[in-house]
Amino acid sequence: MSWISKMFEKKGVDNIPVNPEIPEDVFIEKAHVNNYAEPNKESEIAQHNIHMVYSFLSKDYHQTGYEDALVNPDTSYRTEKVREIQGDLEIVIWKARTFYEDAIRELDFLITSRSRLGMVDVVDELKMRKEKADDHYNKILELQKEAIEQGDSHRLIISYKRGFQNGMAAIAIHESNKKNF
Repeated sequence: MSWISKMFEKKGVDNIPVNPEIPEDVFIEKAHVNNYAEPNKESEIAQHNIHMVYSFLSKDYHQTGYEDALVNPDTSYRTEKVREIQGDLEIVIWKARTFYEDAIRELDFLITSRSRLGMVDVVDELKMRKEKADDHYNKILELQKEAIEQGDSHRLIISYKRGFQNGMAAIAIHESNKKNF
């Protein structure tokens, strides 16, 4: 045995495993699947506000349309997908409307009950929150009206159709390149 191996020799640690096995559930919390339509947490309910609507409206469906055309180059599929996008938009808007309608009702109740108790500062703050909720609710109504009026000219639909057309064009170019003219 050389002097280097003696210097780095493990003494009394042979019984301790180098990498002990730690169960996965100690560090990782697994989410429970909830197949119910209603959210089960207040945080999920709070997400059904105007920001959820704006987030949905800012999606870009160009790539989705392109990929759909490559997988299923049928215009009837495109029409179905357009209706699906419009339906999803309506659902998002209705969720937000319901959220603000409930919030306004709750704020009205709180304003009435706190004003009876003489809580002037709290009532003023609640009135300010109600004005903000009313503004957001009115914006959602405007967005809903615009989505219904614009129909197929809505930005989401245009984005999807443009992507679908680009996918169809890519298929046509690929097919024409396979043939020698």
